[in-house]
Amino acid sequence: MKQLNRTQNEQNLVHSAIAQIRKQYQNAESEEVPQDLLENKYYKEYEPLDKLELLADQHIKYCTKRLLNIGYSILYLDVGQPWCIYWPLNALSILQEDVSKYEEKILQYLQQCKIGGFGGGPYQFEHLAPTYSSLLTLFILGSPASLGLIDRKGLENFFWSIQDPREKGSYLMHINGEADMRAVYIVVIMVSINICKYISPKLLDGCAEYIASCQTYEGGIGAVRYSEAHGGYAYCGYAALVCMGKAHYIDQEKLLNWLVSRQMENEGGFNGRTNKVVDSCYSFWQGAIFNLLMLSGYVNEQLMDVQELKTYIQMCQNPAGGIFDKPSKNPDTYHTCYGLSGYSLSDSNFQNPIYNVPNKCIDFVQKFFQ
Repeated sequence: MKQLNRTQNEQNLVHSAIAQIRKQYQNAESEEVPQDLLENKYYKEYEPLDKLELLADQHIKYCTKRLLNIGYSILYLDVGQPWCIYWPLNALSILQEDVSKYEEKILQYLQQCKIGGFGGGPYQFEHLAPTYSSLLTLFILGSPASLGLIDRKGLENFFWSIQDPREKGSYLMHINGEADMRAVYIVVIMVSINICKYISPKLLDGCAEYIASCQTYEGGIGAVRYSEAHGGYAYCGYAALVCMGKAHYIDQEKLLNWLVSRQMENEGGFNGRTNKVVDSCYSFWQGAIFNLLMLSGYVNEQLMDVQELKTYIQMCQNPAGGIFDKPSKNPDTYHTCYGLSGYSLSDSNFQNPIYNVPNKCIDFVQKFFQ
């Protein structure tokens, strides 16, 4: 509890510093900066907001080091080892670094995790989360060898085995596991891209209706029916609907109203739920929904404040490379991946908002499986 209080106090200091700085750069009338704020380390750190830039070279070095040392990177996440490959690999691809040189080592590693889907590590059982991150990794590598590692019939059998017996259109994360919106999203987008003659489209029966039933009174989408609207689950649900061409199954106006309220005025970044603090990973989980709204045809322009979001992500950079959750935290590959994903999606078409890999990779996958 003491750690939680200290973190909140630090966050309040950051809010105060950033608010005062923004007033100065916007030429707004403001009182003289109080002495205690001048002594605030965050005020000193972020005072030159107009000089911030994306530290691409440092991020490349940071992600390369963690990708090449896979064994070390996964010590803290044993049941999600493929994620520790996907996060730095996707970040490098966003920075347009050549990732083909890592292919052989990555394929050798993922081969040990493969069953039909993928496990969280060698000798672990199939689970949708590492299956998703493994498949995205193979998409990014984008070669006949990487896509040849995908067992589409094995994937189909795995997907059938994790249908939620209690809810039509819902899925479990693993056999006898928990059900939430992540599972529906993963099955929908992977069935859609591999649809051809190998994976049955009947796996998608009822998915759109189930997702629509999880939209809350706020307008966002929850993990399951009657749960709180959450940025990650809202992204998963809406991305799945857009992928199926069924975005109209939910009230998109309510979704948009909830979404625009998630970008915070002082920080410029997004929070994930009502009355929560900003987190750089929501630059993607919330920010990508704006792109999906355009992709679905519901809106025809970017409705987030792109410059404010970019400024917040830039403020969350470690000078030595990597992006952190918020000021006072340490960088990690998770926030680096999703911070850069949101940064890219905010004003370019480089990244695919449904799969969160480069569009050119999705084009190659679709052609390969045709």
